[in-house]
Amino acid sequence: MDLNAVNIFISVAETGSLSAASRKLDLPVSTISRRIQALEKQLDARLMERSTRRMQLTLAGEDLYDSCVSAISALKDAESSLTNRRDLPSGVVRIVLPRGYSQYLFLPLIQRFRRYYPDISIRIASQSQDNDLISGAADILFCTEPQDDHRSVAKPLIEFRHQLVCAPSYKQQVVSLEQPEDLLQYDCILYGAACKPGVWLLERKDQSTSTSRILPPDETVFDCYSLVQEAIVAGMGIGELPSLMAGPLCEQGLLVPLMPEWTMKKSSLDAIIPSHRQLTRAARVFMDFIEEYLSSAINWPLV
Repeated sequence: MDLNAVNIFISVAETGSLSAASRKLDLPVSTISRRIQALEKQLDARLMERSTRRMQLTLAGEDLYDSCVSAISALKDAESSLTNRRDLPSGVVRIVLPRGYSQYLFLPLIQRFRRYYPDISIRIASQSQDNDLISGAADILFCTEPQDDHRSVAKPLIEFRHQLVCAPSYKQQVVSLEQPEDLLQYDCILYGAACKPGVWLLERKDQSTSTSRILPPDETVFDCYSLVQEAIVAGMGIGELPSLMAGPLCEQGLLVPLMPEWTMKKSSLDAIIPSHRQLTRAARVFMDFIEEYLSSAINWPLV
């Protein structure tokens, strides 16, 4: 079927006359008449009843008009969809995440990001000594520890504190917790290297000069906060977790906060990007998205 003739037919049907269609399409009336006749001959059907004033569609013409309008609308929708798709960012973003923070912070974020940007693929690695941001193995490194490298730039994203927590089942064993030293009589779950367990520094909220340094017994030490979290939730003892992780678990009733009058160290989640090369469009979109997400999606206390 001649699609140009179909387009002329639709214009005549919608304007009601050859002359009006001629003005709309900027074609001679004779050309329009000839193309309509050729279309009728091709389809072996009379499409219009001609009069001196107006063109009236026949039943066959009405059927053809309805079918063609629907088809053209679908084609326009397809064209619009393809145009919009070309405008959407695409590519691959390679990120490195701090160990232990993924489940409650990054996985929901990435899930939401993929819904908005299905053409951007995410490659995820856990932070380790092997992750080389500078060589180009990653686009963005997210970390909670200071990075001393003049070849990269740190962009602070969000501040949070660590807090003491335990499982409701273990809380039943806690008789008295008034001073930091009282922690030493309970089972403690520590984060740190096996050869260098962590030290707990607690500061009383109403006395900024009152700081206690607690070195709990190192019976149970993990080098990953996700393992610390699992051990605490399992009721193995008292531990400290970043509020990014502890907050949702406390909301769900899986953990309870301890000693709220004492605070622990403040940390920040930073995005580290190389200073010697620009981010790709996909990586820039991901950075903008995570900044907006962190400012709106977290609804539990962080500091």
